Amino acid sequence: MLPSTISYNTYTVHSPDHGEVTLGRRELFDIRAQIMAEDTGLNDSSTAGLSTDDIMPNIYEGGFKTWECSVDLTNYLASHNEELYQCLSGPCAIIELGAGTALPSLFLFHILLSEAQTSPPPRRTLVLADFNPSVLQLATIPNLLLTWALAAQLIPSEPGDLDSTDELLSTFRQVLSERNITICALSGSWGPGFASLVFPELLEIPGDALILASETIYSPASIRTFTGTLLDLIQRSEKAGGKTRALVAAKKVYFGVGGGVDEFLGVLRESGKGGKVVRSTEGTGSGVGRCILEVIERAS
Repeated sequence: MLPSTISYNTYTVHSPDHGEVTLGRRELFDIRAQIMAEDTGLNDSSTAGLSTDDIMPNIYEGGFKTWECSVDLTNYLASHNEELYQCLSGPCAIIELGAGTALPSLFLFHILLSEAQTSPPPRRTLVLADFNPSVLQLATIPNLLLTWALAAQLIPSEPGDLDSTDELLSTFRQVLSERNITICALSGSWGPGFASLVFPELLEIPGDALILASETIYSPASIRTFTGTLLDLIQRSEKAGGKTRALVAAKKVYFGVGGGVDEFLGVLRESGKGGKVVRSTEGTGSGVGRCILEVIERAS
């Protein structure tokens, strides 16, 4: 359930094609207030993430925080990529793994809302997946509502509050229906069953797919499972008849944890795939370098 008022801050993305795009993010203090005031119906322990940035494997995977690589991927999507925008022009699926605050998906959602409508509109499916259901309910979905309200100029583009009235929510659902946008939120672990949850519906209408992930390869224990899920999604999407792109943003090394880009590339190679660096950021001072990889066919 959404509270009657949602407090938010904003993040502005600079895009050569779309100008300044303002995205909405629910404030952490507002999430805390809702949990304290209401019975949210959530029994997982992930709300501990509201008081600490620490990740607790298999309990809380960091979804309440907007991580650096999520920002990198959002800026990459905004910076150029005519091919990416061509994907959005027809039937398509946008799938974000480990979505959390979902900044990259929020940007693409804004693009879908801002484009000229066609009749009939092509079907677009936005799949947002996170380990914790509390993250989806308390952060991911409210952020989509906030981003729509900002795009529709229903609220100012500086931090403030949104009144989530029944009328507002009804209008939001109507806009999604008119633009043929379906939002699907999935919680739980990655694995063989994940792709089957996504694709029974998507297979009805072939279309392109864009698969996104940020900060999902930090743990050696989960890299193989994540990679298997990613490749399963790619394979199922290609069987559905569309083009597929998969972009993974990550730190080059996760000190103290053991994961990183080299480990991910190694698992990709074992699976007959490869990874191409499409953007790289060197760390400054004690910072760790970051990059965005596109999954590609392995060179023979």
